[in-house]
Amino acid sequence: MKRAVMGFLGALMILSLAACTPTTEKNKTGQVKETEAEVTKSKEGSGVVTDKPIDKDAPDLDIISIYTVSEDGSKLEGTMDGVEARDAQSLVDLLVQYGVLEDGTKAVSFEKEGTAASQVTGPGASEASSLSEYGTLELSQFPEEHREMKLQAVANTFIENMDVLYLTISVDGEVLVENVDFEDAGK
Repeated sequence: MKRAVMGFLGALMILSLAACTPTTEKNKTGQVKETEAEVTKSKEGSGVVTDKPIDKDAPDLDIISIYTVSEDGSKLEGTMDGVEARDAQSLVDLLVQYGVLEDGTKAVSFEKEGTAASQVTGPGASEASSLSEYGTLELSQFPEEHREMKLQAVANTFIENMDVLYLTISVDGEVLVENVDFEDAGK
């Protein structure tokens, strides 16, 4: 009886192994077939495997960090977005889109001055960085609600994306905040 059970279990093991083993397609001679996605990958050289067609007319986007104020106004929150041009008005437009600044806000001017005394090191930092000590941003208007947090959100966004250590923000020549530095989101 034991022999019959052992023989039955052995047969089941052989069948289960055979069922789990991949089978080859008929007329396949050992060559690997390329999928359409792999062909796209190898032709484009991007390393991105996709089965969607590539839009050659799509603009190249710079990925930037945008800082916003939480709904209750108690802390800063960070998110990533893309812009075609990394300039002051593009950043202001995104800050308007995310509700930090009011509709119609314009970047009147943005200037950088001075070379940073010491280069910041860390992920993404390079020796050939164009880091400046001070930046000055002139806006056309600034909202009153959650003013301090929104000033810090604008400052963080410009400090991180425009390569400055300190930022002064003004409206119509009136300085709202002077030489503010980066503050971690979530505080």
